[in-house]
Amino acid sequence: MRRRATQRMAQNPPVQRPQRPQRAAQQAQQYAPTGQRPRRAANPTRVLRPRPQPKRRVWPVLLGGCALGIFAAVLAAGVVVFLGVRGTQTGGVPIIGAGGLGGGTQTFTSDATQAITLTSLAQLQVCDKTGNVSVVLDPNATTASIKTTKTVHTTSKGGADQEFGRITVAIQQSDAGTQSLACTASSTAGTPTTGGATGGTLFVNTVIPNTDGLIRSAGDAVDIKITLTQKLLTSAGVPPQLTIQAALGNITVDGIASILHIIGNSGNVTVTRATLISGSSIGTGQGNVTLNGLLAAPSDSTTAASFIVRSETGKIDVTLAPSTNVVLSANTNAGTIHSDFPVTATASGSSTSYRGPLNTTATSQSAAVLTLDVGTGDITIHKGQG
Repeated sequence: MRRRATQRMAQNPPVQRPQRPQRAAQQAQQYAPTGQRPRRAANPTRVLRPRPQPKRRVWPVLLGGCALGIFAAVLAAGVVVFLGVRGTQTGGVPIIGAGGLGGGTQTFTSDATQAITLTSLAQLQVCDKTGNVSVVLDPNATTASIKTTKTVHTTSKGGADQEFGRITVAIQQSDAGTQSLACTASSTAGTPTTGGATGGTLFVNTVIPNTDGLIRSAGDAVDIKITLTQKLLTSAGVPPQLTIQAALGNITVDGIASILHIIGNSGNVTVTRATLISGSSIGTGQGNVTLNGLLAAPSDSTTAASFIVRSETGKIDVTLAPSTNVVLSANTNAGTIHSDFPVTATASGSSTSYRGPLNTTATSQSAAVLTLDVGTGDITIHKGQG
């Protein structure tokens, strides 16, 4: 019987069930010899440790901050300059800088009037670096005079008196007419060239310390108003020469017949009821130019004569008599030309120009030339009353 059972087991061996991996591992750990580590499972689950982030470099951050600081400083300076130029174009001298924009400041003015003692006037030169200039012929005045108005901005009357003392207004009068005049501390517009004249000369020059640029530590300025009489202008027997130079401020000339030289830098120029004699030139860097008057062209139409009106950035507005006989040379690099006279301008891109007779009804073409030149701005020519 035992032999048969053995044979039966040999023919049909018992089926062994495979152990689960977890149970096999527990048994191997249970029967492992003392002092030995249990073997790890076939495919353990690894825990990934976070990699350390690379450290950021400091230099790019510093350079970026410096670039932002420089940009902010340049932007602020541009705003200040724009406000200064804009203030002069609207008729007032701007207050820029610590004294002008600081809190608690007040505006103080000081007026002074001096009589003109000349018996005749052949040459007048005005040099004003910061302030408005006005030269007017008053037909009702019996005496000629120079009025100056100093303007300062400070916190007290005592400080204003100190500022007034620092501003110098030099006035020179000479009947000999042998002086060679030149502006002291001239503006960026250049110094007008003048020489001795046969008749009286009048020289007015202002010196304001610490005003070398448009951005000033204090809004100091000097306004000049010169009132002339008809007798003073005609006693010399020759047309007077008027030279006005103003770097920052408006210029006004009214009722005077002269060889006019106006050199402006930033501000409007207005010439009314005036007669320009050949050789006259009117110009400004930034501002509008308005001319209402006559052009004293030579009676001989073959004689050359020149009249120049310029503005780098601004409009030119000219009003002339209907009988004005000149050759018009008008040009604007960025703008248009409008005229009551029969002028046909030619446009090319943003620029417009014209050269030809202003008055086509004239019997003979004049050799006198009127030049109207603008960098950026329009040119308008009106036909005034006859």
